[in-house]
Amino acid sequence: MSHLFLGFLVIVVGFILFLNNFGLANVDLGHLIGTYWPLVLILWGIGQLTAPFRQSSKHGVSGRKISTGDLMSGLVLVTIGSLLILRNMGVYSADLSFLWKLFWPVIIILVGISLLKGSNHHNIKGKNHMAIMGGIELGKTATWNLKSESYWAIMGGIELDLTKAIIPEGETVLDLTAVMGGVKVIVPADLAVYCEGSALLGGMDFLGEGSGGLISNKTMSSGVNEDSKTIVRIYVRAFMGGAEIKRFHSIDR
Repeated sequence: MSHLFLGFLVIVVGFILFLNNFGLANVDLGHLIGTYWPLVLILWGIGQLTAPFRQSSKHGVSGRKISTGDLMSGLVLVTIGSLLILRNMGVYSADLSFLWKLFWPVIIILVGISLLKGSNHHNIKGKNHMAIMGGIELGKTATWNLKSESYWAIMGGIELDLTKAIIPEGETVLDLTAVMGGVKVIVPADLAVYCEGSALLGGMDFLGEGSGGLISNKTMSSGVNEDSKTIVRIYVRAFMGGAEIKRFHSIDR
């Protein structure tokens, strides 16, 4: 739906420019965009609120509930967009600059809360890997030993290919944090995996199911049962970025 709207919007803008350039119309495109641009926020918010139901319909699953992250993001975006567009249309007059003054401190607080729920919370006693203004990549060219460890990428990203990892029996925990970047993990097709994550100003896709917005939280598992001898638990946090965990398919190579 969002792609259809954006495509239609681009066509309308181009058509208006065409008419203006040939003197067939005199539309103040700058004023039009300046007034109605908050519609983008409203549609984004509606997309967040309806995403779980659209995904349920796509995958043939019924009864899926909306996550707290999707609900909060959707409501915030719709509310802010509605306030801005009503102000731009002259329905009321108000200084909404306080929203930005409120926005960033709240984001920083949420980042701090998320960090407090990090590796110590998950009892990870392994090595803590960190890359600043760079990235961490494992499994691109060679095999590697998977252990319960933490990975940090500041102004960068984390990419882990578990299909080339030597995975021990039992439970292995990965704690991944990317600030101003993203996280990508490829897991073997038959691996039991548990995924839990949060993203601020970004989104997440866990095994084909997505979630995104200002604040996004997601939890899911695949192939985990009492008979599972090998389980990998992946905890991710992405700030101003996103996270993707996907199954390996031969077509990806």
